Amino acid sequence: MSHKIGQSLKNLVKDKKIYLGDIDVSKVRDFTSLFEKSRRKDFSGIESWETSHVTTMRKCFCGAVHFNENIESWNVSKVKNMSQMFMATDTFNQPLNKWDTSSVTNMSEMFESATSINPLINGR
Repeated sequence: MSHKIGQSLKNLVKDKKIYLGDIDVSKVRDFTSLFEKSRRKDFSGIESWETSHVTTMRKCFCGAVHFNENIESWNVSKVKNMSQMFMATDTFNQPLNKWDTSSVTNMSEMFESATSINPLINGR
């Protein structure tokens, strides 16, 4: 399944019956609020997403209280905006030290109110 970011992709990832690894996001550039306030508990498959074209991840997991998937393998080298990306996540505590964040210009409040966070990030 190939999708551009928008309401259709946001609705798709809200469907708990859909395995996230089956979603082709290889052409998606904007992950803004993709999982914002998600109550989804199973994020398996997301670690294999092809994210090399994504330029913004603003609020991607903001308020996703059950998110704790290892996404260290994501290619984030083109991402410029990671503001509020993990804001108010209650369980996320995965390493991010393999991320190339050299293109990021905005990381404001990236981990604001993230209660379990203790990530390692390269470049910042």
